Amino acid sequence: MSFFTPVLHSLRKKRILSRMIAFVEGYDLPDVAFVVLLSAFPLFQLLEHATIWLLPFCVFLLFWSVRTLFLEKRTKLDLADFLVLLIMLLQFSVAFTGYGRAEDAILAALLTSVWFSGRRYFRERGDAALVFLSAFSLLTVSAIGVGEYLLGMAEMRWVDVTRFGDIGGRVTSLFSNPNILAVYLLLYFPFSLWATFSAQSRGRLRIFYAATAAFAAVCILLTWSRGAWLGLFLECLLFLLLRSKKSRLIALFLPPIALLSIPVLPQNFRGRLFSIGDLGESSIRYRLQTWKGTWRMLESHPVGIGVGEWAWRIVYPSHAVSGTRTVMHAHNVFLQVATELGGVGVLIFSLLIGISFWYGIKKRNFAAVTALAGTLVMGFFDHLWYYPGMMIPFWSILAFCAAEGQQDVQKPHFVDILHEK
Repeated sequence: MSFFTPVLHSLRKKRILSRMIAFVEGYDLPDVAFVVLLSAFPLFQLLEHATIWLLPFCVFLLFWSVRTLFLEKRTKLDLADFLVLLIMLLQFSVAFTGYGRAEDAILAALLTSVWFSGRRYFRERGDAALVFLSAFSLLTVSAIGVGEYLLGMAEMRWVDVTRFGDIGGRVTSLFSNPNILAVYLLLYFPFSLWATFSAQSRGRLRIFYAATAAFAAVCILLTWSRGAWLGLFLECLLFLLLRSKKSRLIALFLPPIALLSIPVLPQNFRGRLFSIGDLGESSIRYRLQTWKGTWRMLESHPVGIGVGEWAWRIVYPSHAVSGTRTVMHAHNVFLQVATELGGVGVLIFSLLIGISFWYGIKKRNFAAVTALAGTLVMGFFDHLWYYPGMMIPFWSILAFCAAEGQQDVQKPHFVDILHEK
């Protein structure tokens, strides 16, 4: 005990311990569970079968959401909530009418259900605690990714070495795939970017957010995902357009500045960038052929084939274009939703996205709007939750975008504790 005495004395002296206690006392167990789920999300990837470890949080939050919605009636369901319920119902139903497995449908529905606890959380708590705590994970993941590249540990197995052998490999950090890493970074990067210029961020806190955003942006570049590059550009552009009147003037010059800077970029970046519009490039041609095969499958199964990789493996090969029979997803999130849940499912999903954007802009949830827009740009070229666990941050941030009541009923923020005098 004598060893810890000076440590505890130091914590009390600096009020760190009292602030931590105040944070725990001010947040009930479901709130803490939701914060841990999102802020520590990448750390779960260190565990084998990470999605299984995430599920207990989702199950607990689902039961709690049912209690608050239907038993305590603390909040009322609106159109967006009913659309999510319809999506969950479709996820269940296609497990029995399509080719999918029941366990895949249950998993998808449970992960989707985080929408309800997320929407309630952001309505009542705001985003300050989550942004602050998630920034630590974001900085850790980004720093590991940058370190991988600098130490020559980036992997080349996702690279067409005949054309891009000079890029030095694609980083994965704590994730198993550079595209999955890029989705995570695009979802979380805008929050640190917006927090950098928040009025509540001062001094060292502002420096911390700025460093986090900078590392995340560099790590996105080092994933070498061209869809993620486009998403990053859109997120930066939206930040300038939505931040203030002065920043809108800067936004006008961003596209020409980006074009003028291309000649001074390293050759490997230029080669990768110019390949975006090259229909003859292997991965782009592969995606086009995959989309063609997916469309054939949609014509044959307009009500959906079921959720998960199992259903895809059974149905897709008979509709695939030659050379793409081993592809595991549609390489487009909207096509993927359409194949799994049918035409009705993708219409509901698209309507939900539109409503969420409308709510987000109306209530000035600009960080969430920015994150969602940039991620969906990448989603045009990739399946955003090929790793199912990625549904958790996606549906949570979608819920934040649609948290229309948060500015009226917010409870105390963690940032207030940080700035306690």
